[in-house]
Amino acid sequence: MPTYVCAAPAGLLSDAQKAEIARAITRVHSEATGAPTYFVQVVIDDSPKTRFLGGERADGQIWIRGDIRAGRPESVRENMMLAMMRAVAAIANVKDTEIWVYLNNLAPTDMVEYGHVLPRPGEEQAWFDALPAELRSYLAGLGTDGGSFTL
Repeated sequence: MPTYVCAAPAGLLSDAQKAEIARAITRVHSEATGAPTYFVQVVIDDSPKTRFLGGERADGQIWIRGDIRAGRPESVRENMMLAMMRAVAAIANVKDTEIWVYLNNLAPTDMVEYGHVLPRPGEEQAWFDALPAELRSYLAGLGTDGGSFTL
């Protein structure tokens, strides 16, 4: 957790842009919350769906929905959304007004990842330390270990 789904029109983003967006969202979320990067999942949905706003086609809009663990202060969430909006707009070469970001707060106790109920914000280190050694090693291979994030 969190999971960010970026819905974009088919063909708007290259594979390189998709990867860059995933890295940017991961970085912004981790820096803003202190959560390890291995929690951040990004899904780019650029299927050939047609989107409409006010009854008119919206061919350049990118919509980002993030399901995140509840407990983050409003200022953190606001800064995170704005940073994601700016980063994605720059990467996709679209106006800021074409990026919509929605955050949904879910109780950590309502999520299971890596076979374990997720920790509350700020309890990541204890959660990580309690994991089996094989799983800690796998997560470290994703670029984060208990010493490389700030709680």
